[in-house]
Amino acid sequence: MSETPTATELAEETSTWLVGGGVITLALFPLALPLIALLVISVLPLLIPVVAVAVLVAVVALPVAVVRTVVRRAGRALRSERSTGAVRHSGPGALRST
Repeated sequence: MSETPTATELAEETSTWLVGGGVITLALFPLALPLIALLVISVLPLLIPVVAVAVLVAVVALPVAVVRTVVRRAGRALRSERSTGAVRHSGPGALRST
């Protein structure tokens, strides 16, 4: 039969595990920065195709966005001109408002 541990035994066992974890952490800490650097360097070749695709998408999307913006602004200008009732005359007798 096993008996339930006392509070002292429980604190002692917890302390042992925490000290062990601290020792392992301090032993491995000097290796952390080189491992992070190696991880970043090893991931760079995988990012090259992603960046290339992103650049291609941007090259296609930018002109499309510019054209859409120009078309929307032109449409708004025409709609607002129609709603105000302004009529443009471009003949020789046209009146100009300044």
